[in-house]
Amino acid sequence: MHGITLTKAPSDWEILQQKEGFAEVSLAGTYQVHPAAIEVGVESARPMARVMREDDNTAVLPWTYLENHPAEHFTGTFTGTLRLPAGGLYRIETSLETKSTQPDLTWLYRGDCVLHVGVGNVFLLAGQSNSAGYGKDYAMDPPDLSVHLFRNRSRWDLASHPMNESTDAGSLANEEMGIPGVSPYLSFGKQFSRLSGCPVGLVQTTLGGSPISRWLPETGDLYQNMLDKIALTGGQYAGVLWYQGCSDADEANAPLYYDRYRSMVEDLRARLGYEIPFFTFQLNRFLVPGIDTYWGIVREAQRKAAETIPGVYILPTTNCAISDAIHNSAHANMLLGEELAKLCGHVLLGKEPFFAPELESAALLPENVLCLTYRNVRLGFSLYSGLGSQSGFTLTDEDGEIEITHIRANREDRNHLYLTLTRAPKEHPLLSFAWEADPVTHPPIDEVTFLPPLSFYQLPLCL
Repeated sequence: MHGITLTKAPSDWEILQQKEGFAEVSLAGTYQVHPAAIEVGVESARPMARVMREDDNTAVLPWTYLENHPAEHFTGTFTGTLRLPAGGLYRIETSLETKSTQPDLTWLYRGDCVLHVGVGNVFLLAGQSNSAGYGKDYAMDPPDLSVHLFRNRSRWDLASHPMNESTDAGSLANEEMGIPGVSPYLSFGKQFSRLSGCPVGLVQTTLGGSPISRWLPETGDLYQNMLDKIALTGGQYAGVLWYQGCSDADEANAPLYYDRYRSMVEDLRARLGYEIPFFTFQLNRFLVPGIDTYWGIVREAQRKAAETIPGVYILPTTNCAISDAIHNSAHANMLLGEELAKLCGHVLLGKEPFFAPELESAALLPENVLCLTYRNVRLGFSLYSGLGSQSGFTLTDEDGEIEITHIRANREDRNHLYLTLTRAPKEHPLLSFAWEADPVTHPPIDEVTFLPPLSFYQLPLCL
């Protein structure tokens, strides 16, 4: 074909990770002057490229000459690097400027184009079904030109639900057996794009039902699949969006969760060569009896990871609806996506803080009142009920469970909750909150962020 043929360029719909407001784009290809021009007479041929805004067709980068490597008969190869500012969507155009032997006669011959390219923030999606998106009910969450998805078929595309479908993907580790639904991450992408003013790219690696053992370095097939997708998408990301743990809430695996998660985080950071942040959720709920302890252990491991591993952040989910026994509803996933975008907006963009309330300390007051002090409380706690049985808290000591009869809060003392106990705790009390597989339905929430406190399990109290 005459003109420019690209052999190296971004893909249509690709989002490039910005760094300090820019991304560099490498181009390479071949060129061929049209035979009709050669018949007239050609003096020189030079490959060029420009970048145009797709919304108003103005030039972001005007025509720029690329490095030319001519061969015979006005053919050759070229290379070049373009520096694109954060934003988009952009169209990358190429052209072959051909100067005739006739005076003042120059042609611009056609070249390949790359369409719908953005420079913004790219996130890896990892985890199991609530990360893949299994919200089954109705929700208005349409595609948006600001959010693109690297699908399982290993091609960039406009993001839309279902995000973990495997059309034309062939055999791959994270192929779903069932039909996924609404994910948290389209909502996340739209909200984060609004906060950042830039497009968002999402790289899909999730799989429903996957235990963390399949995400372990060296042995995990899903971890290797994620590394394969990293190799295809450049290795530069704003963060990892991780939501997983249901398949590890059992006797054998729950106690290992923290160490396995830490191993995955540290190995991925070592491979990437930078401290990529991890943004995640605690488990929501599962309507099956008899497994409370293991869900408590996994939720506690998730909380502990965010507390002890630098660059790991977490949000609770226990105030969110479900669409079956274990999967978040579509509306819940949209809410969680928006909340996660606000958390990422603070961490990555310096926007206002968006952290969940987290227990800081406890003190025993007169008349058997346990005073709980929280951090990350914006205005105060809102309570749905003052009944201790509906508070979500469980307190035990050597003699067993201590009944909580009442819970209260007030704005004047905004970062505290007060639990009225039937008796004073003994020497080694343990406090838990929203730890069961199916925990409190309406936990306390912060009046500004509407986030419930993070769940925790069997924290020792020094009273």
